[in-house]
Amino acid sequence: MRRPTLSGLRASLPSAAGTRRLVGASLVDSLGTGLFLAGSALFFTRVLRLSALEVGVGLSLAGVAGVLAMIPVGLLADRIGGKRTIVGLYLWRGCCFTAYPFARSPAAFFTLAFLIGAAEWSGGPVLQGIVGTLEGNDARVRTMAAIFSVRNAGFSAGAVLATVVLATRNTTAFSGLVFADAATFFIVAALLTRLPAATNEAGRGQRDAARQQRGRQGTRVPGFRFLALSALNGVLFLHTVLLSAGLPLWIATKTTAPPAIIGAIVVLNTIMAIFLQVPLSRGSTDLRSAARRQSWAGGCLAACCLIIALTTRTGSAETAVLAIAAAVALTLGEIWQGVGAWRLSFALAPPDQRSYYLSVYELGTSAATAAGPALITWAVIGNKAAGWGGLAAVFLATGLLVVLITSRLQAVTPAETVTAQG
Repeated sequence: MRRPTLSGLRASLPSAAGTRRLVGASLVDSLGTGLFLAGSALFFTRVLRLSALEVGVGLSLAGVAGVLAMIPVGLLADRIGGKRTIVGLYLWRGCCFTAYPFARSPAAFFTLAFLIGAAEWSGGPVLQGIVGTLEGNDARVRTMAAIFSVRNAGFSAGAVLATVVLATRNTTAFSGLVFADAATFFIVAALLTRLPAATNEAGRGQRDAARQQRGRQGTRVPGFRFLALSALNGVLFLHTVLLSAGLPLWIATKTTAPPAIIGAIVVLNTIMAIFLQVPLSRGSTDLRSAARRQSWAGGCLAACCLIIALTTRTGSAETAVLAIAAAVALTLGEIWQGVGAWRLSFALAPPDQRSYYLSVYELGTSAATAAGPALITWAVIGNKAAGWGGLAAVFLATGLLVVLITSRLQAVTPAETVTAQG
């Protein structure tokens, strides 16, 4: 059984050498990030001696920086090329993380958190733009799925390694995790310098042809429907907040389920994401199929909420079973949300402004990340079953709206020239 499984995993990876290098770099990146995230709370409080409030303010500043930097960085990538931009972002993050252990005041921590957030959040659309340059239309979603599957594996491996270090309770070791994460950023930057030269040209031929076709106009502003799809994708992206805050807080404070079930949910989510991300990405080939994936995501996330709503009147054993079922529904929603988002954003982004459009599309997820925790804890958990029922209705309506809006967009050409953006 082992040999077919490994061969299947290898077969799911992209065939192009440049894209495989991108996948390998993503694995190194996620390994370092897993190391850091597992020990970040202890690093911030034990090494930098920050209060919980100061840590929260710093992380919020990082999110704000990401929103502010995303579009300018996307425009820069369209101008100088995705390869130069992504290498610069990783070098930036490596330098900032190297300085992290020396940020012994709240002001220094806030500054570094802001600088790190600007590079971290704006890098995703640039990476997606590079995939768009390296891969043809049919392989792009599958490649993004492979990258996210590998990233989940890297996060898990990094967290396991960090757990061994954290067991020493040595503050010097906590700083070592941060330096190790910084080293992975420099390694990734070195790996990405070997990407094909085409990624540095940023699709120059496509840009020139597109500009001639539209009369050499300036930067085109995304239309209303594109912005609406970005916002709706942000609503579906609330699955990340449900996993990191909503379900754990609900289980810990509103149910009698054993706390260990929270860890089981995270492990289940990771395993499903690693092994199902690529298989479930198949079949998303155009706008209509992408919209269906997002409607499926809305249905799965709604099911998750309704299942959790049932735990208001169940015992510990029943609650544990329902929590696992909710985690399965949530993870399926997470995968289909990502698959639909990648295809929609690729199809609707003009080749000559791909990174810019992808950055605008990512604003929805950034807003969800920033506002989601307060929304989930106040409007949903605070209102118990009614709150979960209301969120389920929002997810269902969001999926249907994606289908409705997308149906009004005309099909794009193989070159991905958008013929109607609202």
